[in-house]
Amino acid sequence: MSVKKVIKDNTEIVPMFKTVEQMSKLSGIGANKLRELVDNGEIEYIQNGNRRLLTERAIWDWYTRNCVQPVSKI
Repeated sequence: MSVKKVIKDNTEIVPMFKTVEQMSKLSGIGANKLRELVDNGEIEYIQNGNRRLLTERAIWDWYTRNCVQPVSKI
């Protein structure tokens, strides 16, 4: 008789690639805005059938390229 070991791991599996809708909920950027950015080539994505899959790193890359630093007037 063989004994099977069952290992319970409490870590949450988070997908590396997310759909536009999932990324919208995660990032706070609207789904339509994300689609617009993808269409304009401003955010990298992978096409899987009809779905466009994004990564968090692609969103942060776009953010660092487009963020506006506050200007303090003293």
